[in-house]
Amino acid sequence: MSRYLTVGLLAEGPEDEIFLSTVAVRQLKQLAARHNGRFDMSDTPLRGRCSTARTAHEQICAEAADLAEDCDLLLIHNDHRERNKIEKIRQDIVLPAHCRMVPVVPVRETEAWLLADGPLLGSLPGVMSAHIPAGARDIEKTADPKALLSRVLPGGDSRELAEFLGERVDLARLRTLPAYQMWCAELTTALKELRFL
Repeated sequence: MSRYLTVGLLAEGPEDEIFLSTVAVRQLKQLAARHNGRFDMSDTPLRGRCSTARTAHEQICAEAADLAEDCDLLLIHNDHRERNKIEKIRQDIVLPAHCRMVPVVPVRETEAWLLADGPLLGSLPGVMSAHIPAGARDIEKTADPKALLSRVLPGGDSRELAEFLGERVDLARLRTLPAYQMWCAELTTALKELRFL
């Protein structure tokens, strides 16, 4: 008999939310398949109404606590320079016993993860292939992934791009990024603690 996994997401911005919500669902389903996990889940996480970048700490905590009541996994995203916000949230709210909080912290910005699949990026119309990073090491050394993504796809709609890449990015390529590997390890630990794996 399979269980139902409910996932919630609080993210910094709309593009982060679009990309991460799709990637999270894909990654969780892949983890379940790898570990013989027997659970079903929605293709869309429950989403918070506030931004982890532009909202007061008290309001973020209230939103996180509210989402946690309805979730098994609560994913909270911040860019690397803001990673301490997640620890502060973790200290300041009490999660229900049925919920685990898992930070989502790409190196620098989420755009680093959007740059992970060079072949996919290279297939897009209007792409400037010369700017696509050669590999994971190059991506995580990039000081400004958002600016690099703009050079790779000048004039592209960032929300459409986040949606397209979220649905199609090669998860194996994402797993070459140390920050993504850490996130997958934390997801696996949380799912094991909750006995979904």
